[in-house]
Amino acid sequence: MRFLPLEDQVIVDRALALGLNDAVPPPAYLSPNLCTVLSFLLAVPTLGFSLVLVPILWVAQYDRTKHRIICLQKQLEKDSYGVLLFD
Repeated sequence: MRFLPLEDQVIVDRALALGLNDAVPPPAYLSPNLCTVLSFLLAVPTLGFSLVLVPILWVAQYDRTKHRIICLQKQLEKDSYGVLLFD
């Protein structure tokens, strides 16, 4: 149910190999299919609010995960140029 594109997976694997604390637990996106299923399954009990709330939550987790991956990438770039990993 969780996935990462190949280029993001490479970044996370490199960060884990170097022991970066920001890589634990490894970031991953929840499946968009899960969002669709949850929206429809919860539509009746939540009086339709899930049709709006679940996609908003999915976008929020996507932004948070992408931010974590970008931060890991920046730390790896700093490390590759011989600069300290942490500011």
